[in-house]
Amino acid sequence: MTAPVRRGAQLDVKRRRDVRGEEREQLRQVLAIGYRAGASIRALGAAHDDLSYGLTRTLLLEAGVTMRSRARRPKPTP
Repeated sequence: MTAPVRRGAQLDVKRRRDVRGEEREQLRQVLAIGYRAGASIRALGAAHDDLSYGLTRTLLLEAGVTMRSRARRPKPTP
């Protein structure tokens, strides 16, 4: 007899450890510098231990960063 299939169950879900204290403060500052230099939230998250979009955004807001508009940036004039 085969084992029953559990539909909807997540088998190998890895929960990200909490980022707290000094580590969180350092990560905030590094992300803020990158965002102010023009990097996207997704690019920053991918570059820093695969942070989720939501956590990356939260850390940026905690660092006091003003979010850019979602509109495309204008092309530079020649």
